[in-house]
Amino acid sequence: MVMKYAKLRTQTAKVNIKNKPPFSCQSCETGYTFSDMKSKKTNLLLKFTAITLFVLIAAQLLSACSVVQSFMPTETPISTATPLPTATAQPTATPTPTEVPFFLDAAVMPLNQQAPILLYHRFIPDGETKNAITFTHLSEFRSDLQKLYDSGFSLVSLQSWMDGNYSVSPGRKPLIITLDDFWFADQIYINDDGTPSLYSGIGVLWQFSQEHPDFGFSAAGFSNMGDKYYGDRQIGDRFYYGENLDAMQIKLGQTIAWAIENGVEPYNHLYTHPLLPVTEDKDILFQVEENDRITRYRLTQAGREDLIPRLGNMIALPFGEWPSTYKGVELLKNYKNQEGEPVEAIFEAYLFADKVLTPSVYSPVFDRYNLARLTASDIMIQWIMEQAPTLPAAQSCQLGPLQQDQAADPVVIQGLISNALQSGTCSEGVYHVGELIFIARDGDVVPYAPPLISTQ
Repeated sequence: MVMKYAKLRTQTAKVNIKNKPPFSCQSCETGYTFSDMKSKKTNLLLKFTAITLFVLIAAQLLSACSVVQSFMPTETPISTATPLPTATAQPTATPTPTEVPFFLDAAVMPLNQQAPILLYHRFIPDGETKNAITFTHLSEFRSDLQKLYDSGFSLVSLQSWMDGNYSVSPGRKPLIITLDDFWFADQIYINDDGTPSLYSGIGVLWQFSQEHPDFGFSAAGFSNMGDKYYGDRQIGDRFYYGENLDAMQIKLGQTIAWAIENGVEPYNHLYTHPLLPVTEDKDILFQVEENDRITRYRLTQAGREDLIPRLGNMIALPFGEWPSTYKGVELLKNYKNQEGEPVEAIFEAYLFADKVLTPSVYSPVFDRYNLARLTASDIMIQWIMEQAPTLPAAQSCQLGPLQQDQAADPVVIQGLISNALQSGTCSEGVYHVGELIFIARDGDVVPYAPPLISTQ
């Protein structure tokens, strides 16, 4: 725009010079005419206008450049960062897993434990008249079991009590149930489906144990094999003898086999349930031996002679009475069964007047040839319930820590029990740790071993 204005100005000047008359000095002051003055004035006005326009245009251009420049973003200078030194890669450390401490739970049976050994005989349906004090209604038996269970008792086998390797859950107390005058069908009768009849005492016990697993299932039956027939038929709630003697004997053999395999231990109550104080010495030995022989024969008839080695050797005195002679007493104490095993225990029977609990094999007053049993009755059950709070219960003890692969190491476990005793965290007793048993007594811990039975 400036260039165009300069060019226009030059052209105008040239025109004016061309049309202007020659300059004359004489006319410097007065030589101008009105026309000349008017023309000059016009020229001056044009020059002034041109200059003003130039200035305005220039100012506008300068202003525009300044505004444009003010709105141009300032270019941020790019800084060149100094590269950091590259770190040397370090090997990643593998974290060591935190080892979880491993402990074992032991059930501890007190050494001074005592147990009631209950004695039952016959069982009859509810509503039937009792012909003797030894008869128990089935509903009464179940009521007894409930009361004993609620008092903190759990069943252990008679054999385990005598061997000293019995065990109940911590907080529970041992109880033993025995039945005399075995084998009546109302005591035990096995249905075709392999379960005991609910109209038999063992059937009621079986059902109760199914409903209360922590009560357990176990019983000992002392049999008289020569004074009764076995009822091999059940009609309703009653049992009857069959007409076929062989079939009856086979049924009895099958029942004995079921008992052995399911926790009902058969023992000796003598062949015909004699009154020993008036039995001659020579007949006492026959009574014991013949009862054992017939028991084994019934198993053989049922094709289960494989169970004979599992038969124990304990005696329950008929009527709870000893022979009247020293020789008769010694015959029983020194009796050995057909497998040559010595008698492990001899039991008496107490009625209502005498109430005696049976000490464990670890007690200094334990006498395996003079063990009490309590004839079951309302009076006796009530007395046992009253004694329950005073009886020591099984305890628990946590052993460890140890490596998990040491859980079955008897040396390691024996040491852990010693540590628990020395620290005072656990007490003396019989420790059951899985399948292992240890006896902790008088500061020593030794592996369990069955008690020795002295023989003459």
